[in-house]
Amino acid sequence: MHGSGSLRRWRLSATLLALYVGLVLLPVALAAVQGLEARPWRDELATGLGLAGFTMLLMEFLLSGRFKRLSAQVGQDRVMQFHQVMAYVLVGFLLLHPFLYSLPMGDTPPTVPPGEEWLRLPLWPGLTGMFAWVLLAMLVFMAIARDELPMRYEAWRISHGLGALLIALFGLHHTLEAGRYSQDVWLTGFWVLAVLVAVASLIHVHVIIPLRQRRYPLRVATVRQEAERTWTVELEPDTEAGHPGSPFPYRAGQFAWLKLERPLFRITEHPFSIASAPAQWPRIAFAIKEAGDFTNGIGELAQGTRAYLDGPYGHFTLDENDARPLVLVGGGIGMAPIMALLRELRARQSHRTLVVVQTNRSTAQQLYTAELEDLTRELDLRVHYMLSDPPEDWNGLIGLPDATLVQQVVRLPLQDCVYYLCGPPAMIDTLEHGLLSRLRIPAGQVVSERFRYTLGTRRGSSTRLLTAAIGSALVILAGVAWFAVR
Repeated sequence: MHGSGSLRRWRLSATLLALYVGLVLLPVALAAVQGLEARPWRDELATGLGLAGFTMLLMEFLLSGRFKRLSAQVGQDRVMQFHQVMAYVLVGFLLLHPFLYSLPMGDTPPTVPPGEEWLRLPLWPGLTGMFAWVLLAMLVFMAIARDELPMRYEAWRISHGLGALLIALFGLHHTLEAGRYSQDVWLTGFWVLAVLVAVASLIHVHVIIPLRQRRYPLRVATVRQEAERTWTVELEPDTEAGHPGSPFPYRAGQFAWLKLERPLFRITEHPFSIASAPAQWPRIAFAIKEAGDFTNGIGELAQGTRAYLDGPYGHFTLDENDARPLVLVGGGIGMAPIMALLRELRARQSHRTLVVVQTNRSTAQQLYTAELEDLTRELDLRVHYMLSDPPEDWNGLIGLPDATLVQQVVRLPLQDCVYYLCGPPAMIDTLEHGLLSRLRIPAGQVVSERFRYTLGTRRGSSTRLLTAAIGSALVILAGVAWFAVR
């Protein structure tokens, strides 16, 4: 039964990858069946890269959209990682695309000397292609250097969305006006439909979702400090404003996007893990660490402030039919969703064997210590604390979590346990590597969620995702190569 869930997720992931590759290669196939006279292979390769790259660019809008069912099955962190990897691939395709042509785009006048007719395009298709090309390079640079740029996250997010939209619109004009194969009615229809879907995904995130949020406002009930630079913010339905207290249908371990003040025309929203259990509704709690423009003032948030949620998202949830022992490792603020799982297990009066490891730099950062102590009297729970920079009188675990730590604290057959990991990417990469490679834990028994959507450098789920992404890119490249030399 437990293996069937992993098999189902694997089949879903494989189906989604196949669908992605199929959609990207569809315009290449539509071009190939037109029967136009073949040009030199370099020119066909350039066109094929442009066709595939532009489709992948439009698919990025969908990958960055918020689809709850997909997030619950695959994991929002993995979706965004795939989004990032394929962005690099499509940028390579599109930036290389104009340099491969050996023939001019149109008829060369006899007065033009040989070698000077490269990319002789009409004015507007040439300009829109150049604008899209330059904007794409700038967008990728801003995405890579986001943390180093002297701009607020909100400004970066607006520029990223608008830049992507302009690239799509400029790219559509260039493709339809200058594309040799895009004059075909079927391919023209494909491009127009694909751009409309991409724009619709933006409208869904920035208009449709906020309109829905207006129907179910919440208010800040309490704000209290949990640890150094870490606060708990509790929300409740804003029934005083005459709105119904509709339940927020989430599962323990998921996260939601939090927006304050007003839902429409406000770009300031951030994802936070839900620290409470569904059984605690009508209160819903978030653990928020001061780590940026928005969160640095979270401790000064006034009671009664209007709030809105978009969610839930994430797959860091429990299988209700699974009774195997749980090993939960939380790094820093990663204890928030783990605490939600523990609170839900307490509400269910669960008898599962539980091992929790909370790892921090110092004791000042430790979360929920008193409540965890209470939970050891209500659940079959053992709690271990680990510090990387402990005081002299510390008698707990020291260092960073790895496979050796798991062997040390889990007094059960390791293959019989299910592992939940939440925290910084480096911590998860190390633990996944140790669990999967060294301890030979089946991949279906390791559930993880990263705070940042970045790819790890060690073996684990990030490597599996990277392998899938590279495999998809190679299949797409093979399809383009076939188109070029057919």
